[in-house]
This record gives sequence, structure tokens and C-alpha cells, in this order.
Amino acid sequence: IEEDQAVSTMALPGLARALVSAGTLPQKTAEELYARAQSRRSSFIAELTGSGAVSAADLAHTMSQAFVAPLVDIAALDLQRLPKDILDPKICQQFRIVVLQRRGNRLTVATADPSDQQAAEKIKFATQLGVD
Repeated sequence: IEEDQAVSTMALPGLARALVSAGTLPQKTAEELYARAQSRRSSFIAELTGSGAVSAADLAHTMSQAFVAPLVDIAALDLQRLPKDILDPKICQQFRIVVLQRRGNRLTVATADPSDQQAAEKIKFATQLGVD
């Protein structure tokens, strides 16, 4: 079997699989970007958008459809009205999330990667709140 025809054995994150399934990103490109992100210890999203393989807008629309999640334009939010001091800013930057609201024991966040379960678990641990 030639290399181009070989079946991939790399386990891609949910975000990459969704982009490949949607036809937004070729499998080989997804694998290369994921490997680069791992070797640089950066996020897959940073490598993806930084490489120009997918625009931020295309990424957002594809993720919204693939994960049946509302698309939020962060630039349209009044940042002064968002809850503050609920989550460490380092965690927000690391996982590319914005806290939208707290209601009872639930926290609603906007995220660049709705498939990132590690982020949800880290937020639950840090806040002792459920995450939507």
C-alpha cells in the first residue's frame, strides 16, 4: 500500500475529526497540524488557524453545525456584563473559553472547541460547578 493510500492510525481530537468529516480539512493536513501542535505543546486550534488551513469563521461555523452548538460572536458581547472572578484567566486562555453566565450550580461558557472534555473537567474541578 502506498503511503497516500494507507489507512491513518493517528487518533485525532474530536475537533479535527469533525473538520475532516465536514470536508473542511483534509485528513493528512489535520494529522500534520495535530502532530505539530503536540510537538510544540500548543493547541490544535492555534495551529489550525495559524497555518491558514481553515479560517476562524469557517472553523466556527463548522463547529457550530458539527456539535449542534450555538455560534457566539464574542466581539458582539458586552464584556462588562460577563461574570468576573469565577474562573482563573489562565484557564480561560489555555482552553480558549469565555464565561457567559452562572446560574445556580451551573456555569455556561463559550468555547472554541466544544469537543474538549479535558477543558470541561478542568473547569468543573476549578469551580465546583457543572459546565454547559
